[in-house]
Amino acid sequence: MVSLQTYWESWLTIMVKPFHHFGDVWLGILPLYVSLVLGELYKKNVSFAHAIGTGFVMLWAGLNWGVRLSNFGWMAYMTQMSKGQMNIAWLVTAATVGLGIFTIVLGVRKKDKKLCEVLGHTRFSCYFLILLYPLQSRMLPWNNDNVISIVIFALPVWFAIYLLGRGVRAIIK
Repeated sequence: MVSLQTYWESWLTIMVKPFHHFGDVWLGILPLYVSLVLGELYKKNVSFAHAIGTGFVMLWAGLNWGVRLSNFGWMAYMTQMSKGQMNIAWLVTAATVGLGIFTIVLGVRKKDKKLCEVLGHTRFSCYFLILLYPLQSRMLPWNNDNVISIVIFALPVWFAIYLLGRGVRAIIK
């Protein structure tokens, strides 16, 4: 049985690891943080436009991951990363690109407001995109501890981001 402290340490490692490779931060993860901060500061109600913006963020992250994965080449399959981990990375990349395109189309069509409200929340998508980045870029391995720690701390972090956004918006007004 793994303790909560182990998952907490794993979560902190996932959060901090990208900044050890500061050159990778600019195109890979900085746009996600900027999108999260601006999305939380300047929106009260999620709309179709927010869904389009969030879809573009997901599309950006997925395409960025795809470029990184394709640059690893066939040697990554043989040496540094197991075939299963590489397959997971490509599956997550494809799902992110697909979900991004789906969210953009949904926002442009302006048909399903409830689904747009779910997919248009930047705090949900950016949280996962930020925390999956070190796994997708092979800074950390795809393993159970990393994935479970991301899931366990999702709700508390989302709630903290929500409260922080409300507090900052109240201060700005």
